[in-house]
Amino acid sequence: MPELPEVEAARRAVQDLCCGKRIVRAVVADDSKVVDGVSPAEFEKSLVGRTIIAAHRKGKNMWLELDSPPFPSFQF
Repeated sequence: MPELPEVEAARRAVQDLCCGKRIVRAVVADDSKVVDGVSPAEFEKSLVGRTIIAAHRKGKNMWLELDSPPFPSFQF
């Protein structure tokens, strides 16, 4: 399980390397622990074409601010 500095390093990497870029492809695991309430294919489709505006973190949770919803979140 990663520690807070590792989660912050992941956030910074996304912030530095991905902000301002458009999502051209998304692969989402077909696992209810990964995605709940929507099919992986629907979630993938909702991400493609969005632009990453920022990466945020609170504790071991990180989320992406996109140019429009959804805003995917990750728990480390």
